[in-house]
Amino acid sequence: MCDKIRPRLTAYLDGELADEHGSVVRGHLRECPACREMARDEAALRDGLRALAPVDPPAALWAGILARLAAEEVADARKPRWRRHAGRWLRWLRAARFAPTMPQLAAAAVVAVAAIGLLTWRTHRSDDAGHVVVAPPLVHPGHGPAPVPPATQAPAALHGDVTEELLAEPAQTTASYARVIEELMKLAEQDSTGWSAEARAAFNARITGLRDAIARAGQGHPSHLAQSSMIHYLQTALAREDGLLAAGGAQ
Repeated sequence: MCDKIRPRLTAYLDGELADEHGSVVRGHLRECPACREMARDEAALRDGLRALAPVDPPAALWAGILARLAAEEVADARKPRWRRHAGRWLRWLRAARFAPTMPQLAAAAVVAVAAIGLLTWRTHRSDDAGHVVVAPPLVHPGHGPAPVPPATQAPAALHGDVTEELLAEPAQTTASYARVIEELMKLAEQDSTGWSAEARAAFNARITGLRDAIARAGQGHPSHLAQSSMIHYLQTALAREDGLLAAGGAQ
């Protein structure tokens, strides 16, 4: 079990295991002193790294990077479209972890040629579409202009458009994070019975600040980041059985 839990400790302390996987890690840490000690050591190391002053790179470094990116974008824009698509296929082949066999290379070449041919055909077709010649209406002797066929109606919108699901996704994520926070708070309240009054006060003050940050963040991605920070703090606090983090651990 330890071999499965230890590779997940980093993700757990980062707040990335906010579902049943996080619960599995917490349960194991309560029973395994060795993994619990490893989690405490990594949390202490992270706290020390966060205490270090940030080092800003020199402005000349960013200027050089931006200039190089701009030059590469200009060079890429000047390439023919077929060369750009062929380059993507070549990069995909180089990035493959296994050595492709000859049949696989042949299949990839066929797909690449087909994609380039389809792209070229669509490009020429779109160019030809801009030069459509409209024929004059036919006139029948003694009957006036020929009747105009009725316009084709646009197809009705598909039932169950995914737009509503996409709009509801942020709210679902917010609710999921809120449930995880509620679960972690219950566990923290149980563990806090053994803390000192000072440690409990520091923990409560930190939780109040995190809740205020969530309220100020609004909705969507900023709110999710604030909730993730609170989950990270609570998970790291629960990883330490002695409650040392409650005195001002993960920030």
